[in-house]
Amino acid sequence: MREYPVKKTIKMSNDYIIDVLKSEVGNYTVSNGHIISSFPGLKKLEVWADGKKLYMETETDTEYKNPSETIRKFNDLLEKLTGYNSKERKKFFSKLK
Repeated sequence: MREYPVKKTIKMSNDYIIDVLKSEVGNYTVSNGHIISSFPGLKKLEVWADGKKLYMETETDTEYKNPSETIRKFNDLLEKLTGYNSKERKKFFSKLK
């Protein structure tokens, strides 16, 4: 499980996550308050929020042939959900070490 900070301008909720997943991925299901989805390269993407932070668990599809496409799509999705781009997230996580 990975925990991501969210910009204060984003009202983090399951409805917001669903809206972003609808526009970016298209498919999702809701189970026990967690939103579950997938896209090429990720077998499972499980997302939930507590209002201030975003939590995510992923399961990689090791047989997928284009991992760079998966990384790009995942980073785009995270940027839309958290408001932080990959460079900003890297900087944030490097401060934690």
